[in-house]
Amino acid sequence: MQKSRFLLATALATSAPILLAQPAWAQDAAPQAAEDEADGGDVIVVTGSRIGRPNLESTVPITSVGGNEIFQTGNTSVGDLLNDLPALRSTFSQSNSSRFLGTAGLNLLDLRGLGTQRTLVLVNGRRHVGSDILNNAVSPDTNTFPSDLIERIDVVTGGNSAVYGSDAIAGVVNFVLKKNFEGFQIRGQGGTSTYGDAGSYFVSGVAGTNFAEDRGNIAINLEYTRQDPFFASQRPNLRKNSNFVVVDTDPSGSDGVIDRAFFNDLRFTTISNGGLLQFSPTIASGLAPCGRDAAGAAFRCTFLFQPDGSIAPQTGQRVGIAPNGNFDGGNGTNNREGNLLGIFPALDRYSANLIGHFTVSDAFEPFIEAKYVRTESTSFGGPAFFQGSTIGGGVDLRERPRFDNPFLSDATRGQINAARVQVGLAPITNGATRLTLFKNLSDLGPRQEEATRETYRIVGGASGTFNEDWKYEVALNYGEFREKTKVLGNLNQQRFLLAIDAARNAAGQIVCRSQIDPAAALIFPFSNDDTIAQSQLAADVAACVPLNPFGQGSITPAMRNYLVQDTTSRGSIKQFVGSAFLSGDLSQLFELPGGPIGFAVGAEYRRETNFFKADDLVANGLTFYNALPLFDPPAFEVKEVFGEIRAPILKDVPFVHELTLSGAGRISDYKGSTGTVYAYNGGIDYSPIEDIRFRASYARSVRAPNLSDLFSSQSQNFATVGDPCSARNIGTGSATRPANCAAAGIPAAYDFVYTSSLQILSGGNPDLTEETSDSLTIGAVIQPRYVPGLSLSVDYYNIKVNNIITAPSAQQILNACYDAVDLNNQFCSLFQRAGAAGAPTGEVAFQILEGSLQQTLLNYAKSKTRGLDVEASYKRDLGKIGSFSTRFTYTHVFQNDDFLNPADPGRADQSLFELGDPQNAFNWDTEFKRGNATLGLQLRYIGKQVLNAFEDFFAVQGRPPENADFAAKKFFPSVFYQDVRLGLDVNEKFNIYGGLDNVFNRKPPFGLTGTGGGSGIYDTRGRFFYAGVRAKF
Repeated sequence: MQKSRFLLATALATSAPILLAQPAWAQDAAPQAAEDEADGGDVIVVTGSRIGRPNLESTVPITSVGGNEIFQTGNTSVGDLLNDLPALRSTFSQSNSSRFLGTAGLNLLDLRGLGTQRTLVLVNGRRHVGSDILNNAVSPDTNTFPSDLIERIDVVTGGNSAVYGSDAIAGVVNFVLKKNFEGFQIRGQGGTSTYGDAGSYFVSGVAGTNFAEDRGNIAINLEYTRQDPFFASQRPNLRKNSNFVVVDTDPSGSDGVIDRAFFNDLRFTTISNGGLLQFSPTIASGLAPCGRDAAGAAFRCTFLFQPDGSIAPQTGQRVGIAPNGNFDGGNGTNNREGNLLGIFPALDRYSANLIGHFTVSDAFEPFIEAKYVRTESTSFGGPAFFQGSTIGGGVDLRERPRFDNPFLSDATRGQINAARVQVGLAPITNGATRLTLFKNLSDLGPRQEEATRETYRIVGGASGTFNEDWKYEVALNYGEFREKTKVLGNLNQQRFLLAIDAARNAAGQIVCRSQIDPAAALIFPFSNDDTIAQSQLAADVAACVPLNPFGQGSITPAMRNYLVQDTTSRGSIKQFVGSAFLSGDLSQLFELPGGPIGFAVGAEYRRETNFFKADDLVANGLTFYNALPLFDPPAFEVKEVFGEIRAPILKDVPFVHELTLSGAGRISDYKGSTGTVYAYNGGIDYSPIEDIRFRASYARSVRAPNLSDLFSSQSQNFATVGDPCSARNIGTGSATRPANCAAAGIPAAYDFVYTSSLQILSGGNPDLTEETSDSLTIGAVIQPRYVPGLSLSVDYYNIKVNNIITAPSAQQILNACYDAVDLNNQFCSLFQRAGAAGAPTGEVAFQILEGSLQQTLLNYAKSKTRGLDVEASYKRDLGKIGSFSTRFTYTHVFQNDDFLNPADPGRADQSLFELGDPQNAFNWDTEFKRGNATLGLQLRYIGKQVLNAFEDFFAVQGRPPENADFAAKKFFPSVFYQDVRLGLDVNEKFNIYGGLDNVFNRKPPFGLTGTGGGSGIYDTRGRFFYAGVRAKF
């Protein structure tokens, strides 16, 4: 996964939304359409098996969401509806999809928080081409599924690779489309937030007809969806940067003094939209004109460039730890201004779908599914910036303007020298002296990613019945995804270094120094191919427009036009699946006491290809964007055979209403290092009486490494880190960290603080093998005859994943090096530090070298998650009063641990209770219908979550808390969201409805914005009004 280059500061602005979804029907209480099929005596195939059965009972837990529920909130995104279910983690919702390159607007499903690549998404039980070429290239974007053609969505817990193949580690989400549609339906829906923004609009038309004496049916669906963007600056609770700031350090472990305090209006001291200068008091002077922190250390003095080019002291209350800290309030920058922080991307989706089938005879029924979807998303990222070593890397000092820069007035030079004297520094007398300027290039505008994604998919085949009750299906499935991503306002770094190095020519005109001094005509020093940079240098020098970096509004259109270029990158994913299976029973041969044995056997062939080519400027590292290499790996191929069996042992005897055993197996032969792998499962259903059914299942599942895992090149990436050996962090790790940092030669006074992300290298590994999982589910379904309409299910799940394909995060690598027993471990060899004299590339003494840390994917980690799902539904006809129904979906998680340290494989990294992974969550939906009116109420609960790592506050595996005084508060508080909806059937063919989501306008806690990975669990859109109409003809 490619992370974007972004600005960091002492206080980070994190994030948080999600939109409210309806709870699902209790497990095994299916939508009405499916119930009608059962009433008709048809054999039904439930998700999780290919063997037909007379009802919708399943050995594995299934949560079904009816297609009608998609329109019972203001959401127009199917993915956001599902992400609100307690079993799914909001890893890629509309609010947090923009945090990586190329993922804005995607909605990918993550069951049990085990990763989107471990949740298999199907349409009508068949694979769907992926939509995430820069992520894993296997996960479909659920926004591309036709909302008005969805019959139901089945969410299956537990491994299911024996039935469906690779990736079904956490479970399966199966979108079941309507098979028959007759008539014409049109639907329109629109909504807006209480702030008048974040609008969403949906228009859909479905037309279908039976033909040939009702032996055939064909339906066409056209949909258009629009989501308007909105920005932090538009919201009172988000336009200020509210967050926790470090106010105390623990060099020797927790000292009982609270480390972090919460402030409501933080401003950065390491970046400014107009430009910022820092002046550090000399130790010899003993001066501290800008104050001291709680430990007595002097703060740096910060001055902000004004629009007229002068400088003024930064104002506000100084908070945090020297030398930088932050300001609370004042005149500084908070990176929330204008459109610098987008919460929702803009999204337009155009969709056309065709489904059809024709019964030639019982033995031959050809069918077709076809779709074309085009999505256009626009995300707004932070602007390019520089902080002295950001672009020039500390090697090319042109990034630091000279003191004699012609855009700097004599008066401002005097102000700078006065500020230097104030902190004990000598005035600058040499015009060639460089100034370290900290500046957001906001005048260039935010970096916009405009992604156009097209998805084509066609499924064709035939099914039929022979030998009385044997069924077959043969299908060919081809899908293709294409993406074109245009980055608008992409800073050309070579041109930037030429432009910022300004001088006056003989005529006194301000020009680029390279135009009058050939020695200043230098290429960008960090290009991936110097010949490319050199080939463009002459033209770049000739066209150069000198840059005025001093003050907001100082960059003219001519300067901007020279510096920024629109770049276009392209990618594609292609998938072909050929499959065939036969199912039936052996009733013609023999029957067990409980009935005939059911079976299914089949085979499948799958081939996938990936391709991505970045714009030449991007690929060669010449832009302020990750340098993305060409990705054109060999094809992924697998050949598989599979089988299932369902044996009804007993039925309708004393103490046994039903006893059924089931099992499945699959053999898969993968091209490449994975080779041949096996998946299997087994289950039991036992009903002592009709009212209660016990069920249990065990499954061994696999996930083969995908093309991205195997073949992505080691390439530039960026990571947010804190140096574990910095004085402010050294006491927050293991007991061995201080000694190991000292053994590495790092002095006790070292306290380096990152003001921007760390450049790293990350990539794939062609020697990877398969992941395996073992999942166990045990539960009961109760449907008491004496309480008609009541259904209750309780299911325990336990999923263990071994040989996980992952790389430790950059922070985990750094921490693991120094938190080990000694420095003799594999993590310390994955990065390098500068020596006592610093590094030629600009790093200060002992700083981690930029670009030296390597992340390589390996099979070494494991994960364990255990929990309890409870689902209940109750329906009651109240006669003349009306009808009443209620549904409740609850998940309680017992364990959610990752084991990421190969040197200590038993050491758990607990995710449970951390942001995005609450222990408790539930959805509760109640509906009352009287006459032609329907009133719906929804309640969503999210349990409390810790502010940072769980290990900071609490003991894990007997290990003491790592940072017990992290903050005065330990948890983000629990949250309730309430929705209300009213529908009116004007007549049989015309329905109007409207609603209010997040009735009480609950805001994310502690300043979260919802744009982070875990904080997407919260709703940042706020109170949302919507209305819609549906007409049938």
